[in-house]
Order: sequence, then structure tokens, then C-alpha cells
Amino acid sequence: MQSSESSAQSNLFPTVDSITVYEQPLNERIRNCLRLEHLFATAHGGHDGDTEWHTRAAIIGLLEISDLLARMDIKGELIKELERHVSKISGLRNNPSVDPTALEDILADVGPLIVQLKSGDCHPGAVIRNDELITQVRQRIAIPGGTCSFDLPAYHYWLSTPSRERSLKIEEWISDLLIVDKAIAQILKMLRESTAQQQVSVEDGLFQRQIDPALPCQLIRLHVADKLAVFPEISGGKHRFVIRFSRQPNTTNRPTLTRESISFGLQCCGI
Repeated sequence: MQSSESSAQSNLFPTVDSITVYEQPLNERIRNCLRLEHLFATAHGGHDGDTEWHTRAAIIGLLEISDLLARMDIKGELIKELERHVSKISGLRNNPSVDPTALEDILADVGPLIVQLKSGDCHPGAVIRNDELITQVRQRIAIPGGTCSFDLPAYHYWLSTPSRERSLKIEEWISDLLIVDKAIAQILKMLRESTAQQQVSVEDGLFQRQIDPALPCQLIRLHVADKLAVFPEISGGKHRFVIRFSRQPNTTNRPTLTRESISFGLQCCGI
């Protein structure tokens, strides 16, 4: 009887296939946004934990964010991308197929970000760059094992303080970086939601498509069912992109291209 009830429940609530999303940026600006999104996730994930190793992960993420910001004008690039989005989205005001409330909500979110980024007081990364303890960690972190307790006793002491104290200090270090985090999140959210997913099938594990020059495409997104046990390698530029599906059942062996039929979700995102 119990088995019959379980079967009925299974039919009523079918199992949903788990999906992994793979992304490929098609220009340098979006590539940097995705890298920074990854680093902020590392920093936030470390901050959410309470062990020494969580704290170390958070600091590594913050240092890499700071180094990336120091190497290029990320703030200027974010301003340009947000202003471009505002210009494109504002042009849709008279489009009857666009939800005017959703459009105005997006513009209301983006406007303050641009204002804050343009402010003369906005210097992302200045707080962590001016911290003496972090400077010591930065000097040693490229050396394998360079942040061991005997190399950096001051760091070792600080890591032994209560997790609440460490958490508050990380919040101080990340405080002036949050505007970059918010801007990137907004840019990528708009980009990822700019187009609907279409279902695509390929027969030999290889897919290629020309990019229509009249349609913007900044980011390729693939939705692949985990049960297929394949992963895509994506390469692309302004004119076309190519996707090759491979398998690697054993990590000691090289991946091999699959030649079977593969079905996946595809988004060509652009604003």
C-alpha cells in the first residue's frame, strides 16, 4: 500500500533534472564582470563562515579583487556599460510589448549606481590597500605556504581572534568595494535576462552559429542537464561561436569529444 502511494506521489511530482549553466563572455568588459562576480562570491562565502580557513578565503578573494581593480579602470568600464544599458532600455519606453513598470524599476536601480560610481569620493579598494596587515599578507601570498604562522605571526594572531571581530574587519575592508559588486550584479542580471532560453539539439556533439551583426551578443549561456554527463567548451568572437561537448569520466584521462546527440538550452544575451 505504501509503495502504491509513493508511486502516485512520484507521478504527481516528477523529478526535475538538475541543470548546470555554462557561460562564455564575448568581450573583455563582460569577461571582467564575470571574473569579479566570481571573486566577490569567494569573498562573501568566506565572510559567511566562522573558521580561520573561511577568513583566509575571504581575504584571498578581496586581495584578488583589489589587484584586478588596480590593473585597469574597472569603475570607468562599469559606468560606460551601465550608461549604455540605460540608453538602450530607455529607448523601449514606447514599445507596447515592454512592461513599463519593470522598465522604470530597472532605471530606478541603475541611476543611483551611476551617480555613486561617478562621485569623487568613490575609490573602490582604497580601504584594503591602505591596511598594513593586508599589505603584509599581499607580499607573502604569492609564495607557496607564504602565509604560514611562522612567516606572518601578526596575521596568525589576528586569525585567532573571535570570528565576530574578524567578520567586522572584513566588512570594513569590503565596504568601499560593494558599489562595484552591486554594479556588476545589476549589469549581469540585465544581460542574463535579456533573452529567452531556446532549446537546441546537435547530432555529433558540435554546434556552431553565426552571430547576426544587427543583434547584440555579449554572453553565451548554456543550460546542460547533469544526467548527460558532458560539459561544453565554448569559443567565440564578434562573428560566430562554436560549442564542443566532451566527456571526462576519469580525471586521470584527457577529455574526449562526444559524437552523440545532445539537447541543451541556449541563450545569446546582449543589450
